[in-house]
Amino acid sequence: MPLRAFKCVGEAPRPEGIDGQPRPSLVCPRSLQRYAAGSLRLDEDMIAVEEDIRIRVQDHSEMVLARTPGDDLNLIAGHLFSRSMIRTPEDILNVAFHPRNGSLADVVLKSPKVIRRIFPSPHPLRLAPERIFEFKALFEHRQKLFKNTGATHAAALISVHGELLSYGEDVGRHNAFDKAIGRALLEGSLARAAIAMLSSRLALELTIKAATANIPILCGFSAATSSGIQFAEDNNITLIGRIRENTLAVYAHSWRLRAPRVD
Repeated sequence: MPLRAFKCVGEAPRPEGIDGQPRPSLVCPRSLQRYAAGSLRLDEDMIAVEEDIRIRVQDHSEMVLARTPGDDLNLIAGHLFSRSMIRTPEDILNVAFHPRNGSLADVVLKSPKVIRRIFPSPHPLRLAPERIFEFKALFEHRQKLFKNTGATHAAALISVHGELLSYGEDVGRHNAFDKAIGRALLEGSLARAAIAMLSSRLALELTIKAATANIPILCGFSAATSSGIQFAEDNNITLIGRIRENTLAVYAHSWRLRAPRVD
């Protein structure tokens, strides 16, 4: 059961729909010209919906995110957590989605100030590389919106025992990670997250999000950036990228992988 204790007014429906409300439109059909076999022909494709959401905090701080609609409560919670504006669901007093404009949300916090977060040392987790490939297969099975549109990123949080704790999918890679963090936060499972898996490259901002959530292993399908690697090295994060069927690259803190070394 979710642990959120705050009041939520006019909550926009999640992707699966809630309270009998219609499902939000995540995709839309679009005509296009497709080039194949040396010629252009008219075709139709499914396009991922991207819309802005405005988040107003305490009536004076405003953020605008271009996101895939339908998972907005988790997105808001995860985004505020990643910005160190909240630490627990209890730091949120109220979230109000406007009835005539579901893309506008007013948020009231206990304190709008940035919270200084103090975490315990990361769990001394060690993982067999084969588990990463298992997580990748599970992850890709969940990427339904990407399979339909080819235009979205995804993020998942996984426990030390391999349990999928939360999942987020969005046109924005930062939003996808925030959705996964927000869902785990509101459901009370964030403290159990040991591995974060992303469909994107491992850039600095995403590595910072992992550190903020105290996640010791960050994995990505694409490569890491120089600043992402440096931050991971400085903050004891195992950074794993370029994950394929049976190969991967470890950019920082490889000691968490249980594998023989050949120099």
